[in-house]
Amino acid sequence: MATLAATFNTADETAPGHYGPSQTALLLLDFHTMFVQEYGGPSARAALKVAATLRTWVKSMGIQVIHCLNDTNALPFPTCKDIGMFTNVIASMNSYGSGEPAEILGGTDGDVTFARRPGIVSALKSPGLEDFLQQKGIKSLVLTGLSTSGCVMRTAVTATDAEFVTTVISDACADQDDSIHDWIVGKILNDRGYAVTAAEFQEGFAKAHDGK
Repeated sequence: MATLAATFNTADETAPGHYGPSQTALLLLDFHTMFVQEYGGPSARAALKVAATLRTWVKSMGIQVIHCLNDTNALPFPTCKDIGMFTNVIASMNSYGSGEPAEILGGTDGDVTFARRPGIVSALKSPGLEDFLQQKGIKSLVLTGLSTSGCVMRTAVTATDAEFVTTVISDACADQDDSIHDWIVGKILNDRGYAVTAAEFQEGFAKAHDGK
């Protein structure tokens, strides 16, 4: 596990600290209201609160905020395993309200949203998202979301394969089982990427890029 100093080493191009605000993006993954309230697990509301606070801070730093959601107007792809389950979840979301909680929607000027077909777990597979990141010159992705074992892990793996430096904010993610969250953050997400708390990210990034 990298130390905080190594994570925010501005001289190391493999570290998130190397990239300033214009090359960094915060991804808010699947904070659908229904997921937060019904399926996100016991820590979902706490993770939402941390993500909302972090979003406000990164916007003040000039970092791009990207909302990544499921497209509730689309059907799962035909070869998707458990297609019936995904179809039922989308139907429930449309009845429940498929949007995001107000906490992460205030002052959305500059935020962008990308939606992906149900059954596709990695947000990086959202149509247009990777092109947007390349056009903006973004090299470093900061991930938050629900769930840790689902879209967060799958997006992190896809992002590192796509040559993005990837950081997961550990306390801005949650899973139905806290022990699964802890294991994935501690054993998997630190393998090719980074995992830090929101407070650690803010402290390290601010020190690395103060005044830049």
